[in-house]
Amino acid sequence: MIDTFVLRNERIERLDHVEFARSSEAGAFGKATVWIRCVSPDSDEISAISEITKIPVDEFRESVEEDERSKVSVNRHLEIVFRAPAVEDGEIITLPIYIYAVGSTIVTIERKKCKVLADLSAALLENKRRFLFKKMSGYFVFYVLDKINDEFLHFIDKISVKLDFFKDRGAWTKENIESIYDSSVALSYFNQALIANIEVLNELRKSYYKLFADEDRRHFTELYNDALQILDTEKVQREVMTNLFNMQSIITANRLNQFMKAVAFFALIITIPTLITNIYGMNLAYIPLSGNRYAFFILLGFMAAISLMLYYFYRRTSVK
Repeated sequence: MIDTFVLRNERIERLDHVEFARSSEAGAFGKATVWIRCVSPDSDEISAISEITKIPVDEFRESVEEDERSKVSVNRHLEIVFRAPAVEDGEIITLPIYIYAVGSTIVTIERKKCKVLADLSAALLENKRRFLFKKMSGYFVFYVLDKINDEFLHFIDKISVKLDFFKDRGAWTKENIESIYDSSVALSYFNQALIANIEVLNELRKSYYKLFADEDRRHFTELYNDALQILDTEKVQREVMTNLFNMQSIITANRLNQFMKAVAFFALIITIPTLITNIYGMNLAYIPLSGNRYAFFILLGFMAAISLMLYYFYRRTSVK
């Protein structure tokens, strides 16, 4: 799928790539910023984008076929690979977003739909965010990367709320443990993605590519600092999660110890009466109290006394 967004007569219009190519050849857009959004493009669409932007087809194919790490590459055009959070089959993952800048034309390629770009497309269709097309294309790149940073923070905040609720009211059920484990895996993905994204932002804020003005570099510096703060927030949440699992391990081990201690004491309490009854069950001629008419009650009292003494000792030594 290819959508092209342009600003004409103070209205944002969506064109298909064929109509855009014809209008572009006629010089209808001049140096105005243009956004071409591609979602899972096929071979024909890749060829069409290549023809419009003059970027080699092979570079676009890499964007569709390979899962690249975040990076910045400058040739005749600017290529930015930036990872963004996404939800796939109920799991939080990160996916690469490919951004190509050729003059005033911005091309984004998504292997799977990215929420940030989907939300931006929806806003443009409602004729919102017109300011993005009234500034240089460098500001458009900054806006997209800034929203991706915000999306990372949004997911981390959701995980934080889940952990706070769990600490206050949660129970160690199988579902809760699985949920926390999934969140831990998501934060690990975020850690790798954020570190790579920070490297990209560091390069952008130091770059002197002609696409960017001094104001754009200041914006990228702000993004760089924001990403560092997001990374710190992510690390804090991972530490909280690790501490939760450690606490659960300690609690589980303590409960197991208490249970085994109780089992051992009650086994001991049962052992003494069992031993006495086994002895008096022997077929022997001479056993103490064998001729006493009150032997049964004496032995019952003795066994009860021993059992009560052991139980009292257990209660005194058990850890509450």
